[in-house]
Amino acid sequence: MLQFFRKNYPLSFSPKGEMIYSFPCGGRPGRGYFTILGFLLFLNCYHLPAQTLKGRITNQSGVPVQYATVYIQELRQGTTSNTKGDYEIRLPSGKYTVIYQSLGYQPVYLIINISDGAISKDVILPLQYYEIPEVRISASGEDPAYSIMRKAIGMAPYYQNNVSYYKAEVYLKGNLVINKIPKLLQKSMKIESSDHSTSVSAGSKPKSEDKLLKAGDAFLMESFNEIEFTAPDKYFQRMISYNSTFPAEGNEISPMSFIQASFYQPVLADMAISPLAPNAFSYYNFKYLGASPQGSFSINKIQVIPKRKSQQLFEGTIYIIEDLWCLQSIDLTNENFFGKIRVQQLFVPVQDDIWMPVSHKFEVNISIIGFRADAGYGSSVKYIEVRPNPALQKPAGISVDYKDRAVTQKKTSDTTISRSKQQINKILEKDQLSNRDMVKLSRLMEKESVASIPDSTKKDLEIKDHTKQIVEKDAGKKDSTYWARIRPIPLSDIEMRSLKISDSIKSARHIQGTEPDSTSGSKKKEKSKFIKVAGEIVSGHSWTDTTGFRFTFDGLLDLKRLGFNSVDGFKYGLNFSISKTWKHKSSLLIAPDINWAFNRRKFMWGINTNYSFNKIKLRQIYLRVGSESKDVNNRGGINPLINTMTSLLLKKNYLKLYESEYLTLGYSSEIINGLSIDLSTNFDDRIVLQNNTNFSFFKSQKIYSENVPLNSYLSPGSNEINALGNQKHFDLLSILSYTPLQKYRISKGVKIPEGSDWPTFSLAWQHGINDFSEIKQGLRRSDMFRFEVSKSKSIGAFSNLRWRIRTAGYLDNRNLTFYDFFQFNSQPFPLLLNNYEDAFMIPSFYSMSTPEFYVEGHLKYTTPYLLLKLLPGFSNTLMRENLSLSYLGSKYHKNYTEIGYSISEILFIGELGVYAGFDDIRYRSVGLRAILNFR
Repeated sequence: MLQFFRKNYPLSFSPKGEMIYSFPCGGRPGRGYFTILGFLLFLNCYHLPAQTLKGRITNQSGVPVQYATVYIQELRQGTTSNTKGDYEIRLPSGKYTVIYQSLGYQPVYLIINISDGAISKDVILPLQYYEIPEVRISASGEDPAYSIMRKAIGMAPYYQNNVSYYKAEVYLKGNLVINKIPKLLQKSMKIESSDHSTSVSAGSKPKSEDKLLKAGDAFLMESFNEIEFTAPDKYFQRMISYNSTFPAEGNEISPMSFIQASFYQPVLADMAISPLAPNAFSYYNFKYLGASPQGSFSINKIQVIPKRKSQQLFEGTIYIIEDLWCLQSIDLTNENFFGKIRVQQLFVPVQDDIWMPVSHKFEVNISIIGFRADAGYGSSVKYIEVRPNPALQKPAGISVDYKDRAVTQKKTSDTTISRSKQQINKILEKDQLSNRDMVKLSRLMEKESVASIPDSTKKDLEIKDHTKQIVEKDAGKKDSTYWARIRPIPLSDIEMRSLKISDSIKSARHIQGTEPDSTSGSKKKEKSKFIKVAGEIVSGHSWTDTTGFRFTFDGLLDLKRLGFNSVDGFKYGLNFSISKTWKHKSSLLIAPDINWAFNRRKFMWGINTNYSFNKIKLRQIYLRVGSESKDVNNRGGINPLINTMTSLLLKKNYLKLYESEYLTLGYSSEIINGLSIDLSTNFDDRIVLQNNTNFSFFKSQKIYSENVPLNSYLSPGSNEINALGNQKHFDLLSILSYTPLQKYRISKGVKIPEGSDWPTFSLAWQHGINDFSEIKQGLRRSDMFRFEVSKSKSIGAFSNLRWRIRTAGYLDNRNLTFYDFFQFNSQPFPLLLNNYEDAFMIPSFYSMSTPEFYVEGHLKYTTPYLLLKLLPGFSNTLMRENLSLSYLGSKYHKNYTEIGYSISEILFIGELGVYAGFDDIRYRSVGLRAILNFR
């Protein structure tokens, strides 16, 4: 259980205010750990100062202020207090302005002289009071918060990109406290000791040297890092030291692999919509709570109120600086299915008018399936150097209080100001912005931000990983004396207890590790190994070695290999694959597939072979050969498992099969970036099959329908050539696809396409030869052309628009059998397994197949809020809503149109929808579909 949270919900924050997050919704797998790093700096750890400033921070009632910020203005260095309000920071000798502050309290400024030895300074923070000035009262009755938020939202792209370079030193500390473990899991969860840390697992019997995980157990992780950032995305990280009592797997430090997101971005970590998103007014209400002076600035307090309860929204408070319209601090909460996340950040002007966070407070209250735990993080950041982005000038409408920046802007003449900058200044001169002004300002600032990126970076289509990570060899071997010397945030009692428990486990492991294994213990291990191997053979497993060889077996009990239909009867098969990868990146894959049809008494087999020899050009040669029963519809028909159930339980066999003895040889390669070609030749000996069984659990007297698809071209009196019959077929197929300006990344010598702002174009040509000797028609030739355009694009927070237009036709369609017809993906059965793209939900199986020229189109719009998600009870889920439109025009399906509405991600795997079909705008039918997506 602990590993589950460690692997799937890691978060941290960078010095730029970025949340570093790894989360399973959206397509990426949980490959991170409960690791918090992500900060970039350059420091020499061997020259640490000996002088110490420490004390306790409380409020006026004497209550400790947890995670209060202590900021040294001259050094641009910050730290935070612990849960007792204690703080401690080491400084070189000198005179410093120390700022003590926390959300909800007035900052306290002290001038402190640091000399030899330790200085103790307790601080009392007075409460912060916010007042609503009369100038904020709007004649229209609109809450003043909206006027402030329009400018803050419009300026968000600027503040996201106004830093071109920084160095920082970061100490990061996190803890996890187990509050409750369900009784059913208590005896199966244990902490296994290792040489450097502990690991937690479930489901195995605890050994004598293991410790059961229980409520009250605590875990600690801390790290000291050096980080350097160069815009737009270049990072250098050096981890100097880390200390962890978390499971061993959590010590694999890779913070830069996590998704980076900032509150200035529309969506954070593909998880929640920021209150500063351009479309934030569609999701949030805002309430003005007043203003409070801080030095020469006025801080506006804004309450963030979700319009509906949702796991994709925040609620809480943000603080906006008047005239600058940037964040001064945030205190936001997001309630998710695994618990509550609270994020607090405090920003200070680290250089000129560049406001960056110097403290982060992060809390997670985990509550899922009876497991409860609390996680917390604190950080200490020291900015060594910060450089503004010279190509991104601050708009004239934004106040500038710093002489250097003011002079720089003053030298810019009006003649050099771009049109977009003039529009930005004109908008900011307004006292009140409309929603239209806000959206326009945000777009203009985004345009200016993109323009500030060097042309060489924008033109490069390769997405490069500019993150360089270095972990010192002895980073995990620092002793307690070292940590006591460099740790800027004092440990709490719980964290100290965690370290003691970890040390005791390590000691026990060391002592027991000296004892030799007994003979009985060796026998138990051999028996356990035999049981493990036997289990892998039954359920499936992959075996690998260090030479690049891999053998994968799907197992004896692979339910996907067991099925039933009226032609084959019961069918059972095995599937395995053998692959080999060489050092020069070429690879060979051989995947045999064997099946036995019991009623047809037929051995069926297939072998797919693929040899890849240029991973940059994506070149490969492939061979497919075998003898199998195949679905007549090669573009998607009924799922074999669903057909098995309908046949055995309802006596309805929808799957229509023919025997195919085939051989395919092909070659594919990328010609230039985005332009690919696929050439193949195919031989297919097609044999008509008949039903071989009438077995069913129920309705034993009823006869299965013939193994002939229901289609108007196969009705009595239709063209003899179109009918299904024994036939030999040969064809040459070439497919050319092109995606303009396709972006890509190269990982371990392999090119991985990453999409484009342009759609993908595809053109196919197939020259076919059919042997009609059985009906004395000889050889007949045909030429088919197909063209399609498709695109899938994110169009907002958790919203997506996917479309495809396809058209095809034969130059001469008089010599085609039903096998060569254009087939379409129709899914009329109420229950579907796995989601089908570009499917028609109303027409029956095989009914749409045609040899005629056709035009097909599909459009699907996905959004988190449309209809049902606006209702109470639905809004606080991760479900999304979908609108779909499908069209097919051909000789026997003139202007068939289908519209649909569905709600997806029901319990993460389900989708439920309703669809209606129309023939030439005339209503045909309506149907409900339930989809279970296990992919």
